[in-house]
Amino acid sequence: MGLFDKIFKQVPEEDKLTKQEAFAGIALAMAGADGSISQSEWDGIVTYIRRLRLYDNFSGPAFDKMFDKLFRILKNQGASALVSASVVGLPEDLKLTAFACAVDIALADGVVEDEEKEIINQLAETLEIPEQTAVSIIEVLIIKNKA
Repeated sequence: MGLFDKIFKQVPEEDKLTKQEAFAGIALAMAGADGSISQSEWDGIVTYIRRLRLYDNFSGPAFDKMFDKLFRILKNQGASALVSASVVGLPEDLKLTAFACAVDIALADGVVEDEEKEIINQLAETLEIPEQTAVSIIEVLIIKNKA
């Protein structure tokens, strides 16, 4: 475990995330990895999240409150810290879905920046996704995003 891992593993109590916040946090961290979130990335996150059963009981104000919290973490601590906080709150059955969502967001604009690659690698490692599974997900999403 590196020095930064030790720091980022310490999630302040107010930054503990529910499973809904954790899933959205991974998507937001990916979109914000390069320091900004484009309108197409934001639209992609909202579209992706709104169709998941995980958010069936979320109203507009609940989404606003959730994203306010996630944006605060992203702004104050950075994308890597948001990923670390999100992984802690993410249940086992959502790990592959969250990874696929993040990769999809990274590929949406047709260019995967170095910062996005770092987040993808961090996610694969911290979510304990086998390398071949991660590679397969990335290959499928590359095909999906070619059109």
